[in-house]
Amino acid sequence: MTTCEDPFVVLGVAQEASREDIRSAYRRLAMRWHPDRNPSPAAAAEFKRLHAAYELLLDDERLAAWRAACHGAAADGAAVGDDLVQSLTLTLEQAAAGCHRTVELLHRVRCSSCAGSGRVQHSHSVPCPACSGCGRVVRTGGRTARCDTCGGHGYLRETACTNCAGSGWRNEPRTLEVTVPPALVGGERLRLARQAPLSPGDERRVAGDLYLEINLAAHELFVLDGLDLHCRVPVSIFRLLCGGRIEVPTLNGTTWIELPPWSPTAGDHRLAGLGFPGKGERAAGDLVLHPQGVQPQLAAREDCQLLELLDWRLAADLEQRAPLLADWQQQLRARREGPVV
Repeated sequence: MTTCEDPFVVLGVAQEASREDIRSAYRRLAMRWHPDRNPSPAAAAEFKRLHAAYELLLDDERLAAWRAACHGAAADGAAVGDDLVQSLTLTLEQAAAGCHRTVELLHRVRCSSCAGSGRVQHSHSVPCPACSGCGRVVRTGGRTARCDTCGGHGYLRETACTNCAGSGWRNEPRTLEVTVPPALVGGERLRLARQAPLSPGDERRVAGDLYLEINLAAHELFVLDGLDLHCRVPVSIFRLLCGGRIEVPTLNGTTWIELPPWSPTAGDHRLAGLGFPGKGERAAGDLVLHPQGVQPQLAAREDCQLLELLDWRLAADLEQRAPLLADWQQQLRARREGPVV
């Protein structure tokens, strides 16, 4: 863990977390990253970071000193590395309720194999990688010439480090456990102080801030408009006509609503406060339901008898209950009884 790396971010706990919360987070992450359980090459380093953060958070004196050191470095005008903005995609449920997420980063660190030099000294001569030990290389036109890498000797006592391709630096994975607070909408940013990766040559700088920009994934049921959630609800045509109780989805599960009998002026159903949650002075949105009538594709024989009765009852009062059908019947009657011009 670097000098100003935030131990709260490393363990994914809030600044006001209790000691029990800290212990619980450490146990959970230690089980995941312990080298005896995790074969990843990064597991040992990550486990050390977790343990260092855990010990720091449980030692009040060291924690106070850490805070003073980080604040002092910023106050003294120490050079600060670049900030980084990275996208974090959440489901509507995760964004509404808050969640714990894992963020993967790549840090540039000095190569331990060559101590950052990019070169490796060998105890005995090894074949030159450029000419495979023959001392000559093929040039344009098929001619051969002396190998510039080994000076024509064919063997070297020093070669470029293969672990960092001679750069002296390599990418090392790093994992952050992030606590996402509730009610973050798309486009908002979550700031993780001093968690941005440092670039080569910046090891003496204070790390910049990492900003996680919230992106909301498309949802199979809901469409977010502002803070209102819109949902199309398939409903049997019979239930839609008669009204009655139906079950509808919410961000927290389901609820029941009472549909009134259908009428030509019937519109959508708005459930106040059941949309995306509010935050601070921002009020919660509404859940807007759009009932969609579904007709059965098949009718059983018993159903047909009931439907025939309903059709007969409807025909007795078409002008009031089905004016479009009444107008159609009038046009047919006119064509049947009078000449067609």
